[in-house]
Amino acid sequence: MTERRTRTRRNLFEREVEIASVDEALARLTGAAPHQGDTGGGVLALSGPAGLGKTTLLAEVRRRAHAAGCTVLSARGGEQEQHQPFHVARQLLQPELVAGGTEDELRAALGSWYAIVGPALGLCAPVAGAAPDPQGLRDGLDWVLTHLVVQRAPLVLLLDDAHWADAESLGWLAAYAPRTEHLPLLLVVAYRPDELPADAEAFRTLPGR
Repeated sequence: MTERRTRTRRNLFEREVEIASVDEALARLTGAAPHQGDTGGGVLALSGPAGLGKTTLLAEVRRRAHAAGCTVLSARGGEQEQHQPFHVARQLLQPELVAGGTEDELRAALGSWYAIVGPALGLCAPVAGAAPDPQGLRDGLDWVLTHLVVQRAPLVLLLDDAHWADAESLGWLAAYAPRTEHLPLLLVVAYRPDELPADAEAFRTLPGR
């Protein structure tokens, strides 16, 4: 245990620049930035090969976000689940949606979006023989996340091992990312850039944004 704590402290000490960026982003997110009007969300991308302490840094982001009074949603990509559509989206959104509410309350809260996003998020079974409309599903996920941001602001969304995330979730998050600049939402993703799947080109542009 002592060795692990020492290694963790060393990894964080070697990430002073990244920690400073995290603190600056959280200050803007929570309205604690020094300059008036310097508020809002954004995207932080932590990329690099395996073994550089990205997961440790994400854990520190989580700790600091909680300390700043933020709601934190998190997910992690996995090699075994990479081909399960919207697996990462389900990790991010499902726990917050089902916490403390009945199915009837959830149906009422989501309204007409329940039947659209419910199957993708594991909230209900899909209607037999009814294929979901891809754009409608993405629009529904946009609505759900925006609704959560409004209700739980400020909100921090963490995604670890994004290179193993399913393509559908990656595409949705990449398309949603520009909205974070105008919402109290900070999106933090960690990934190995050389291992991103070929169909995640939109996701590769996140650091540039």
